Amino acid sequence: MPSGGNGASNGVANANSTGNAGTSGNVPMYKPYRHLKTLEGHTAAISCVKFSNDGNLLASASVDKTMILWSATNYSLIHRYEGHSSGISDLAWSSDSHYTCSASDDCTLRIWDARSPYECLKVLRGHTNFVFCVNFNPPSNLIVSGSFDETIRIWEVKTGKCVRMIKAHSMPISSVHFNRDGSLIVSASHDGSCKIWDAKEGTCLKTLIDDKSPAVSFAKFSPNGKFILVATLDSTLVSSNFVLA
Repeated sequence: MPSGGNGASNGVANANSTGNAGTSGNVPMYKPYRHLKTLEGHTAAISCVKFSNDGNLLASASVDKTMILWSATNYSLIHRYEGHSSGISDLAWSSDSHYTCSASDDCTLRIWDARSPYECLKVLRGHTNFVFCVNFNPPSNLIVSGSFDETIRIWEVKTGKCVRMIKAHSMPISSVHFNRDGSLIVSASHDGSCKIWDAKEGTCLKTLIDDKSPAVSFAKFSPNGKFILVATLDSTLVSSNFVLA
């Protein structure tokens, strides 16, 4: 897959390939995961499940319009969050694991307290179509969301206000993610592009991929912020070492 300009170098790996890691050298042999518990609570398809950053909690979101908070130690259901009028597509955890944010087909996001009394703290309104993806920045004072309305919105957590709207893509946005210091946002879209944005100014700094086809389903910065992993709907993963001009 061709990359964007300005010195980006891409490595491509087929998602269907299998490796032999752990069979030679000093790498320990792979040990398969064991099934520990089946968590039952949703009444329709589950769209998203994520551990809290401290590893103590688990949150799941569903087409049944609810989000459930689970204990990651004894797997018990702690709380069921209700409030959305349509299914939930994505959720995100704050860095301190105190809050979650849900993105819904009802065109809103909701910020929830992950501690008792587990209240809805803010409803974020502004998108005009399904909200498909959401993430907190590292300090967790801002939230970024992507929507089928083809825009990225940046929200202030404290007030719930939209502080910036970016007309980002020409088709629905499938993924948004902050880098390690919160200065950059990477977005992916069904329009086949992956872009890097200045989180403060809302300007597009670079287009990493602009192939029109296939759709880009996911994009995320590496923990060190030097790489971006991109998934596309032609069964490939693209690891990009990007350099901003």
